[in-house]
Amino acid sequence: MRVSVSFIFVLFLLISNYCFSQQIKNFHCDINLSTSIKNISPLEMSAPPVIKIIYNSKTNNLIDYIWNEKSVIKDFELISNNFSSEFIEIGRKGYKKTLSDKDIRNGLYFKLNLKNFKANLKKQFMRPVNYTCL
Repeated sequence: MRVSVSFIFVLFLLISNYCFSQQIKNFHCDINLSTSIKNISPLEMSAPPVIKIIYNSKTNNLIDYIWNEKSVIKDFELISNNFSSEFIEIGRKGYKKTLSDKDIRNGLYFKLNLKNFKANLKKQFMRPVNYTCL
């Protein structure tokens, strides 16, 4: 009796860990550098070569956002209308996509397409920087 209760408890732990792990998504995104000098974005000069996202798909919660092994989660947030399963969009806190000078200069957005795992980092009125994610 005691062995069967222990077995059931261990089985329950394994199933709950498996289910929980399916909700947490880890994305590792590497920059795709431009090959033509004409296509280089000014943003590409300062863009991080690696961006990592840790995201809970069930609760639509950004757990961590990492640039070059440094967490920048305090400065970024999920865009509020991001309840689609097609993409994840992250923006700099306090800035929106408006035409105010402050938003244009400081707004920075990262959008990851969950269907093809292509992403881009962009600022308004600048050519985006492309990433490939795993």
